[in-house]
Parts: sequence; C-alpha cells; structure tokens
Amino acid sequence: MPRDVGSWTKNKLKILSDYLPVYLKATTRAMERIYIDGFAGPGLNRVRGTGKIVDGSPLIALDAKAENGTTFTRLFFIERDEASALELENTVAQRDTQRRCTVIPGDVNVELPRLIERLPKRSPTFVFLDPEGIDPQWTTLQKIAGWKTELLINFPFGMAINRNPDSGKVNAYYGTREWRPLWESTSPGRIRRLLDLYKNRLQELGWRYTTDADPVVTGTRGQRLYYLIFVSKVEPGQRIMKWVQERPDSAGQLRFKF
Repeated sequence: MPRDVGSWTKNKLKILSDYLPVYLKATTRAMERIYIDGFAGPGLNRVRGTGKIVDGSPLIALDAKAENGTTFTRLFFIERDEASALELENTVAQRDTQRRCTVIPGDVNVELPRLIERLPKRSPTFVFLDPEGIDPQWTTLQKIAGWKTELLINFPFGMAINRNPDSGKVNAYYGTREWRPLWESTSPGRIRRLLDLYKNRLQELGWRYTTDADPVVTGTRGQRLYYLIFVSKVEPGQRIMKWVQERPDSAGQLRFKF
C-alpha cells in the first residue's frame, strides 16, 4: 500500500530526480555506481488531498539514467518496517529487470554500517537519508565516512528536533551536546547556527563540499518541516547540486525556498 505523504514531498523528490541523472553522467567512468536509501519506505507514495500515486525515492533512483545511458550498478534500500520492506521488494521486482536492487529490512543504524563494509571504498556512492524522526545517529555517519559517498540528508528540525529538545536522540543525532545552547538561544539566527553545527561536523568527517543554502520544505500552512542538506567529498557534486537548486520546483514555477 502506498505511503501517504504531504504535497511538499514532491519538491524533495524533484531535487533527487534532477540530481541523480547528472551525478550518473559525472561518474560514468567509474567501475560501478552505488545508490543507498536509508529510509526507503514502500516505494510508492499517495499524495494527501489529491490521491495521486507518485514514485518514492527508491523507484526514482532505480529509473535514474544519465543522458548517455549510465545507470546505477547496484542499489540498496534499507527499511525498518517489515511490511513496507516487503511491499518495496514486490514493487521493485516488477521494475528491476536487471536485478540491480537489494531490499534490506532493518534499522539504518545497524544495516548501513554493515552494508558499507562490503562495498568498494572508491566506488561513487550516493546515500539518501530521509527519516521521519531524529535519525540517523552520528556514529552511523562516522562509520561510512571513509567511503566515496555523497549525502542528501533530511535535517528534521521542525518535524522532530524542535519538538523533542529534551530527547537523548538529539544528542545521538548530533554526536555532541553543542547543539543545546544554540537551541535555547532566542536570537533570529538560531536555526541557521543549528544547521551550520551539523554541516561543520560533517565537514570534519571529510564531506567538505556543500551548498551555501539548504532548501527548506514547508507544510501546507507554511510551517518549516525540514531542510535538505547536501554534502560531497568532491567539488563537482557541489556544482551539480547548486544547479539543481536553481531549477523550478515540482510545480514548475517557483525556485526552491531557502
């Protein structure tokens, strides 16, 4: 059964669908190209209010193709909910004619480190982390930092961190308590500093290249739900994502908000 999502999800998926084909073209000469989805879901989404069924991130990645025909060599989809993982496996089986995909049931904080250990360190690997809560743990990112990875991360400030300031999960998410005084601040730049703390810590792990602005995904009433953070270990990734962020949103009219 498709997962019910808000209309704002289309903007997030638009960024992914715009970026991946260009990423694939840029990595054409690599022996292989790998995609990992840490919170894959059932594969299909139903947009609330319209009932429209749209592809989720796993299917977008599976169908992604550069203009020269390059695709991902292997794709791995991690999903904690057993029913969603089974549904995703059935949905992917209908499209994955080349058997490139593997669905992994389980917690991303357990399964992602296990998976990355089996992959070549030099293979370009795109990791999409789109949690519904305060995840992944910082130790999970530390364990994958030695690989040639690019990350697109849902930073769930409005949806999770802002609602759970006393949760130990926030400490695990940041890997430090430095976030707390920033959160308690009443100054207008509080959110920016919380984002910068997270991005600076990613930079310390080797993801040096990022975009100056981070798209903010808002709800139907304009409330800030989460931000999309992109980081890469190579400059071309940064350049490609900046180009993507300047493109129209899913409605085809407005640029992404920051």
